[in-house]
Amino acid sequence: MSIVAGVDFGTQSVRVSIFDSQRGRLGSASADYPVFRTPDDPDHATQRHADHMSALAEACRAALQAAGVPGSAVEAMAPDTTGSPVVPLATGLAPLDDYYL
Repeated sequence: MSIVAGVDFGTQSVRVSIFDSQRGRLGSASADYPVFRTPDDPDHATQRHADHMSALAEACRAALQAAGVPGSAVEAMAPDTTGSPVVPLATGLAPLDDYYL
């Protein structure tokens, strides 16, 4: 039996599902994060790295609770995004600023 976490980042939320190789999906959860817009430019939208990471932690905790398994049981994580934000990075891949959508 192998347990993995599937993670999908969307425009306004992250979704996490916990899967067992034999029993299928055991539990899932999601957590929202804000999109920041500029009133004078309808095409300008950003998001914050800290908001994404906080939502990921929240959704992971809730999905693990729904699945009834400890985090230590998860052997792998498979992340996915439905968009392609631009993220300015510093040394060590630390975000320099907000994500541009």
